[in-house]
Amino acid sequence: MSFKTVVAACVGATLSLAVASFGASAADYTPMKPLQPPPAPPPLDIHGFFDVTFSNDYITPRGLLVTNTGLTTQIVNGLTFSLYKDQNTWINSFSITAGTFNDLWSKQDNVTVGSWNEFDWWVSADWTIARYWKTGVTYITFLSPPGNFRQERNVEPYIRFDDGALTGWAFTFNPYVKLFYAISGSSTVVVGNQGDTYDVEIGLVPTLDLKKITGTPLTIAAPTWVTVGPTSYWNRGVTGCGPTTTIEPCSLSNAGVFTTGLALKETLDWLIPTRWGTWYAKGGFQYYHIINDSLLLAQTFTGTASSYPTAHREVWVGYAGLGFTF
Repeated sequence: MSFKTVVAACVGATLSLAVASFGASAADYTPMKPLQPPPAPPPLDIHGFFDVTFSNDYITPRGLLVTNTGLTTQIVNGLTFSLYKDQNTWINSFSITAGTFNDLWSKQDNVTVGSWNEFDWWVSADWTIARYWKTGVTYITFLSPPGNFRQERNVEPYIRFDDGALTGWAFTFNPYVKLFYAISGSSTVVVGNQGDTYDVEIGLVPTLDLKKITGTPLTIAAPTWVTVGPTSYWNRGVTGCGPTTTIEPCSLSNAGVFTTGLALKETLDWLIPTRWGTWYAKGGFQYYHIINDSLLLAQTFTGTASSYPTAHREVWVGYAGLGFTF
């Protein structure tokens, strides 16, 4: 056999083996599945919030007019820790929140703390029960950086019905009841009992969520409440509710203040990416009708009225602000 014959035979055998191998590989080939996107990360169980509000006056939820000149700036921030969630049990969620509140008054000009008028801190525990009931309790301490009052320690249990979770409607009422128990310290309404006293806030927050109707990320709410409590919560016997002298006693009443307003809040997802948190802008007004004469007398102590006859029974607060959550 010649050399050329041997080479030809070897080349032919090699080609035959390659063709056979390719055929077997093609028969055994399984197309690769497309790569799946990675699973979404689990939702965070820690959430934060920051809110800053600018307003013309500072009046507390209990009807104490603290300041009514200059600019009031209030800053709220904190963290919420979601510790338990289960929609299939009677208790659906449990969380702990810790936060702070700061009030700055542009007209204060204190030599030590400047415009820093108030500092509060709180810790709260909150539950969702039977899907539609929100309840919880807050421990909160009020402090006065310029020394206008002694430290006030308070506890606030509440219960609220989440009718929106029940109906899914764009319009909801959100009724609630909150007990404010003053443990110790100065009176939270100036002339009332100092500790071991309380009032009750009864209210609702009618809310229209336009996003569910038109897709516009805007909510319109009307926060409304009234406060009631024992007469000694509002006045411990301090006189001065007369037109000319400071010896006339105040007429006693269990009611404190009635308030209602209009609050607009727009989510700014169209402007700020949500990877930086959920930002919002807000604005509105709140009207207060002072029912209790002792709250009018308290204005002569806070400096928002020069005398009882000049005290403000009707108070309007306009505000605007922004904030974010994550």
